[in-house]
Amino acid sequence: MNHLNDKALRIIGPLALWAVGTVFFNLNVLVDAPVSRWRFVTFGIFTLYLSWFTIRTLVIQAQRQYPGLERTRQRIIWLAVLSLPATAGLVLVRLLLTIYYLFAGHTRPDLGDPLFMFGIGLFYATIIGAIYEARYFFWQWLVEKRASEELRRAKLEMQLNSLKGQVQPHFLFNSLNSLQALVKAQETDKAVRFIGDLAQVYRYLLQSNEQTLISLDDELTFTHAYLGLLKTRFDEGLQLEVAIDPAYRSYRLPPLTLQLLVENAVKHNIVSASRPLTIRLYSNGHQTLVVENNLQRRPRSDVASDKKGLLTISQKYRLLGQPDIDIQETEQAFMVTVPLIGC
Repeated sequence: MNHLNDKALRIIGPLALWAVGTVFFNLNVLVDAPVSRWRFVTFGIFTLYLSWFTIRTLVIQAQRQYPGLERTRQRIIWLAVLSLPATAGLVLVRLLLTIYYLFAGHTRPDLGDPLFMFGIGLFYATIIGAIYEARYFFWQWLVEKRASEELRRAKLEMQLNSLKGQVQPHFLFNSLNSLQALVKAQETDKAVRFIGDLAQVYRYLLQSNEQTLISLDDELTFTHAYLGLLKTRFDEGLQLEVAIDPAYRSYRLPPLTLQLLVENAVKHNIVSASRPLTIRLYSNGHQTLVVENNLQRRPRSDVASDKKGLLTISQKYRLLGQPDIDIQETEQAFMVTVPLIGC
C-alpha cells in the first residue's frame, strides 16, 4: 500500500468537496443566478482543484519533514501554520481570477466578502489536510503493525529454537544416565542394544526437532521407540497403554511433547517389576490428548523436581498461540492434557 497513490482521490475529491461546500455555503448563488450558473460551476470547481493540489503539496511536504506516527503532532502544527498563508494566497488568486473572469464577460464584478472567502478557504484546507493525514496515519499504522508482527514472529521463532536447543541436551543427558546404570549393573547385552536404539532414536529426534509441529502419528511412533530404550532398563516395570481415536492421528502437536511427558513420569515415580508404572495415552473427544500415569512417587530425596519438562511443553504451546496444557493430580494418578492442533 502506498499512501501517495491517490489518483482517484485527486479526481473525485475536489468535485465531492465542491458539491458539499456549495450546498452549505453557496446554494443561494447557484439558484439565484441562472444566467451565469455554468460560469459559477466551472469557476468554483477550477478554484477548488487549485486549492486541493496546493494543500496536498503542503501535506506531502509535512509528511516528509516529520514522518512517522510519533511525529504526528509536529506534522499537524507545521501544516496548520503553512495553511494560513497558503489559504490567503488562494483567496487572493481567486479574487484576481474573479475580476478577470467577470470583466471578460462584461459583467460588473461582485467580489464578495474576502473574510468570508478566507474562512471558506480554511474550511476546505482543513478537510483536504484531514483526508490526507488520515490516509497517511492509517498507512503508517499498517507499516508499524506489520513490522511489529514480523518482530514478534522472529522473537517467537528464536524462543522456540531456544527451547528446542534445551530439549536435545536434556534428552541426551538422561539417556546417558540410563546407559551408565546399565554399565554399572554389568548388563553388557542390554547396554549394547541400548546404544543401537539410542542412535536410531536420536537420529529421529534431530529430524523431528527441526519442525514446529509434528503429526500425532509420528510422535507416537517416536514415543514407542523411546519407550523401547526405557524398557531396556526397566523391563516389565514400565507399561504403555494407547487408546487414541484414529481420527486424531493426523492432528499435530509440538515435537517431543509425549517423550517429555513419558520421561517426566519415569523420573518422578517408582518403576519396578513389583510396582510397575503404567502410562496411558488416550483421547477424550475434545481435540485433546491425555497422558496419565499411576502415582507412586519416589521419595523427594531421590530426585529434585524442577518441572523443566512440563514448563518446556507449556512454553511451546503459549509461543504457538495455543491453549495451555492442563495438569491434574489425584491420590492415584497424575494427568497432563495437551491440546491437539488441527491440520
